[in-house]
Amino acid sequence: MLEEADPARPGPSIRGPVITLTGPLRPARLALVSSLISTIYKKAFWNTYDHIGRLILLNLLWACCFPLPTYLAFWLLPLDGHLRIGATIMVGVFTHSFATTGAFAATADIVAYRKFTLKQFFCGGRDLYLPALAITLLSVLVCYLTYVSIGFYLALKGAAGILGFFLVGLQVWIVLFVVCMQVYLLPLLVKKEWGAVKTIKWSAVLILLRPGFTLLMMLQVAAASVIIGITIIGTVIVVMSLVSVFLSTTLREVLKDLEETGEPGRKPTSWKEIFEAERSREEEPRTAKDLLRPWDH
Repeated sequence: MLEEADPARPGPSIRGPVITLTGPLRPARLALVSSLISTIYKKAFWNTYDHIGRLILLNLLWACCFPLPTYLAFWLLPLDGHLRIGATIMVGVFTHSFATTGAFAATADIVAYRKFTLKQFFCGGRDLYLPALAITLLSVLVCYLTYVSIGFYLALKGAAGILGFFLVGLQVWIVLFVVCMQVYLLPLLVKKEWGAVKTIKWSAVLILLRPGFTLLMMLQVAAASVIIGITIIGTVIVVMSLVSVFLSTTLREVLKDLEETGEPGRKPTSWKEIFEAERSREEEPRTAKDLLRPWDH
């Protein structure tokens, strides 16, 4: 919950220019988070149900543009050992930046209740390819460097080993933060069409404002992706479409929640660049009977 900074108030806080995130979780705040998660699941379900056919086609496009080339690169490139693995990772990075960004661009229209066309997959992947590639390369680089650092620190002996153990914990937190940023990075990039630096900055801000919520969303998405993707057919048919709809819905509802719980008259000017009139585009209420007549929506 966003509140005014109070120097006399105990408890941890994350201070900004005017606002601060304070205090431990209270029952009222837990209820708000629970309501937010419930809303995200409800809207993500209806967004998926209304467009399930085209979402399957969208996922097939994504699979042809990212997992398939990466798989073929691993088995067909005339390289051995680490060279083959490195080349496969690079193919995956370059194809992921186009395909996954295109999937988020297409599902952004669903979440914003605009006309959904598969053409947006190619337009979004093309127009936002460079910032998406920069974000992907930076994420991979950070994870690789922390992996190398962990191996180095664990090898330290004696008194240095105590310091190394502490630094390993720090590296784990860095990786966790980078992984949690994936909840917001591509949805925010597609929604705002910013550059890589600005997208990374605001993704980090959203994590600091909603750390526990973001971690919970990330764990749920990771678990669902593993469960669906382990079947192989799930990866080909639905997994990326479901993830993109869910995370795009999450971003929209988080921004709406921040607008509602904040104090519009006290927000710093910089917040205007991320907040939009989200609440002016409310969707119509849905009920169980709509399951029988999806063509009405």
